[in-house]
Amino acid sequence: MIGWRDEQGDTHRGSLFAAFAALAGGQAWSFPALRPHQREPWHAFTVQVAALALTHAGTDTFPATEAAWRDLLLALTPDQPEAWDLVVDDWSKPALLQPPTVQPTDRAAYKNRIPTPDALDMLVTAKNHDLKQERMVAASDEDWLFALVTLQTTEGFLGAGNYGISRMNGGFASRMSLGIRPTGGAARAFRRDVERLVADARARPDRRTGTMLLWTVPWDGTLSLDYGKLDELYVEICRRIRLRRSGDAIEALAAGSKCARVAASDLKGNTRDPWAPMKADGSTSHTPTGAGFGYRQMATLLDAKKITLPHLAKPDPADDREGLAIVAAALVRGQGKTEGLHRRTIRTPGALRDADGRRLPLDRIGEVAGKRAEEGFQASRRLSRALISLVQGGPDKARLDDDGAKKKIERWMNRFNEAVDGIFFNAPFWEEVAATDDNHRMAWRETLRDLAGDIFDIAAEAAPGTEVRRVPARARAGSLLHYEMKKWVEEAEHGE
Repeated sequence: MIGWRDEQGDTHRGSLFAAFAALAGGQAWSFPALRPHQREPWHAFTVQVAALALTHAGTDTFPATEAAWRDLLLALTPDQPEAWDLVVDDWSKPALLQPPTVQPTDRAAYKNRIPTPDALDMLVTAKNHDLKQERMVAASDEDWLFALVTLQTTEGFLGAGNYGISRMNGGFASRMSLGIRPTGGAARAFRRDVERLVADARARPDRRTGTMLLWTVPWDGTLSLDYGKLDELYVEICRRIRLRRSGDAIEALAAGSKCARVAASDLKGNTRDPWAPMKADGSTSHTPTGAGFGYRQMATLLDAKKITLPHLAKPDPADDREGLAIVAAALVRGQGKTEGLHRRTIRTPGALRDADGRRLPLDRIGEVAGKRAEEGFQASRRLSRALISLVQGGPDKARLDDDGAKKKIERWMNRFNEAVDGIFFNAPFWEEVAATDDNHRMAWRETLRDLAGDIFDIAAEAAPGTEVRRVPARARAGSLLHYEMKKWVEEAEHGE
């Protein structure tokens, strides 16, 4: 049974098919058992399955009942009804996100026992204090389902025999998500994305079809599937996992593989994932870093010269007039480690339109973001020079290669960048996007100048040293900042 909350906060429970009905009907506002890093994988899984089912059925109409969704999903696996069950005792048949064995003897290879879902879906941590391991000893079926979805659709390479998914650029990369989302909970986001994918499938008669649900294909760990024979929206798996009942509980058994499930390493993540941004030259999918989605990273993602947006990150005429957001999310993976769960939500004007109702071009959004990000960088350089001068005691010429001084000012630079990040996509940003004759450079530089001055004043008060030394250091460093910022703002006034 899966639990979801409606808009009023009331909790409901039902089967997987009932959960799809609640999403389609707008009743599922959230899924309380989802752990934070499982949120995007669950969204992608439900959207892909629903879009595949509707496309396969040749309909645009969302079923309203649990029974109708059962029929729709079972039509994807007409000879394998058990493919939607979480636990299936006959391993020659598929279970949900669990491939069948090829030979009865293959079962002996499943030697790795996994007692809890958080051990199956484990964030890579160096110590058992970042996130306690194997603590979900009384796990429910939905805990196992969410862990299985996350593992099978987002995991990367983790040692010999443990290969990762095809929808990212390499085994140590991450499957990130970039999309436009309406406000209003999980159901609104689900419906918007499913409708866009089904409409896209209808509009492209040359759309590639093939195997849709990879867990329905037997796998002994020795053969990879040909990417060219998969449906464009295929829901993949990357590990040989089977769940079984052990008394009143569930446990997982895992086996290694000699190859990745999908032969797609040469594609470097270019798999038509509807949420995956691609480098503009088409060479690889974009891999976020541990820096997350600050204003500079978001400016890069929105820059058409650097990134090709995925299908679900592009505005659509059918989008709501109000309440849209650009959402970027990723659990950033590293080599043998996790570099953080990152999520950024940027509220946008109604349906990404200007005051006259005209749609805002995405390349214009990226252009403005890029310019503003560069201005933020230039302001931070000027502040950095002044702060280095401050901690060095206000010399006639600051030593900018002083690593010790850079270390001392790091917290103040971080504070400045956080302040810029907090206002970067505020109303003035969208006013500049919609403007045709004014790029707002001077106003933005004045804002950055004022922020830098505030941070400098705070740093000057906290700077170590006696009052006798602090006063002249603050005066000299402050004069340096004032001069550089004044000149910089005047350059904008003159269009330089």
